[in-house]
Amino acid sequence: MDLRDFPAILPLHFFEVELEVNKGVKPAKLKGYSEFLDEDSFCEVSMAWTEGGIHIGLSVLKPFEKAFFPEVEKGDGMEIFIDTRGISDALIIHKYCHHFVFLPKEVDGIIGVEVTRFRTNDKRELSRKESLKVATQFTKNEYSMQIFIPDEALFGFDPIECSLLKMAYIVHRGSDEPNYFPKSGNDYNLKDHPSLWAALLLK
Repeated sequence: MDLRDFPAILPLHFFEVELEVNKGVKPAKLKGYSEFLDEDSFCEVSMAWTEGGIHIGLSVLKPFEKAFFPEVEKGDGMEIFIDTRGISDALIIHKYCHHFVFLPKEVDGIIGVEVTRFRTNDKRELSRKESLKVATQFTKNEYSMQIFIPDEALFGFDPIECSLLKMAYIVHRGSDEPNYFPKSGNDYNLKDHPSLWAALLLK
């Protein structure tokens, strides 16, 4: 095969992303990497934590179109991936990994839900969808979501015992290419590779 046939390798692929996340109920903006991922950035994501769980804010700088479930990628929505123990060399999804879907508008009774699928013998109960909290505000040109994932929905979440998480997300816009964090999902299925998620130090 000719080397010119290989897809471009972006600089961010060679680095592990590490960020600090502060304690408190008011989320602070996370650094985005769209400029390194050849993306058209259309959103801002913020995050904070307490002993009671994780607070996430999403601002989408375009009007809401439509939400779908389970095919969230067809419309507006956010997928969040969290490893509550921050296992740096994990090559597959394990019992501390979570995959959540959050929608701006309810679809068939779903606005927030865990959809984690394990590929090993690890098993645990998925979190109750009633425990996941979503509040959305719409304007003519954009919308914002306030998401709360309580500790009861985060198996292994204990900031005192383990202050390192790993996290990734995908923000979908049915008519646009998604925004990814921390690395592009065009090259691999981000949800299946926890070793590639960003390392978040809870401060």
